[in-house]
Amino acid sequence: MTYKIERLSNEFYEKAHSFQCEYLDQEDYSTFLKRVNNDPDLYLIAKYKDELAGLCYGHENENDNLHIHLQGIAVDLDKAKGLARKGIGSALLKSFEDTARDKGYRLISLGAADNEKVEAFYLKNGYIAYELVAKDGPGIEYAREPINGYLEGKLLQKNLREKYKPREVIFIFKKDLC
Repeated sequence: MTYKIERLSNEFYEKAHSFQCEYLDQEDYSTFLKRVNNDPDLYLIAKYKDELAGLCYGHENENDNLHIHLQGIAVDLDKAKGLARKGIGSALLKSFEDTARDKGYRLISLGAADNEKVEAFYLKNGYIAYELVAKDGPGIEYAREPINGYLEGKLLQKNLREKYKPREVIFIFKKDLC
């Protein structure tokens, strides 16, 4: 399978916005455009046969200009297209890391979806779990707990679920880009 990772171009803005709303973050088109135009190098897409196969985007950490946050990454999961589990997500992630490193960032962090396959994806790509967040939605956090690795986190995740009954308990991962 041959796919290409590249910076988002104008011709794919509408498709990328629809894809992002379907798989990741719901936002209006003007907010999407503001995000893309704020730092276009940090919005990458994967193309397969000239179709959008995946995307990846992030932003600088507000409190630390050497730290970048991966906001979202997704691959088209349409079974008929057969794009899932073909390395596209890892290629997007690697390109995002390379771009971030070239821009002078030293650390990347992200909040993973509350899903063991997603967690395994980040572990496979060299990320370290360092925190858990129990929450019901944006801005509604019950707990934010430091952890010493993924296995310790899985035990605490279960306890946080029982204690707070949150919508999700997500891992926060990081990777040193130096």
